[in-house]
Amino acid sequence: MTQTTVTAKRLTIQIRLEPGCLGPDGKSHIETFCAAATRIFAAIEPERVHWVLLPRHDKQLPEQTFFLGDRKLSEEQAAQLMGRMGLDLATLQEHSDAMLALLVERYFKTL
Repeated sequence: MTQTTVTAKRLTIQIRLEPGCLGPDGKSHIETFCAAATRIFAAIEPERVHWVLLPRHDKQLPEQTFFLGDRKLSEEQAAQLMGRMGLDLATLQEHSDAMLALLVERYFKTL
């Protein structure tokens, strides 16, 4: 199986994080935080999910976006795809929220 085939079957979950979640100086730290968080998230269901964490500088953009390859999916379509892969999207989102909360807490301890 080639890398392209594996990647094509993974759901990409793009999460946008508001700089304010890192406190008043969040704007100056959000890029680094997102890069580090993306590396940590890579360990969560790596065979089925590709995580992308980005700063949310534009509040018009959604907090989460789902993709299969280049195709954008609705949350319902993403949930159906995850179901076919044996995962529950809501449970995965709860896990990612808990992981983000932990990472933000760790960030504040380093200040």
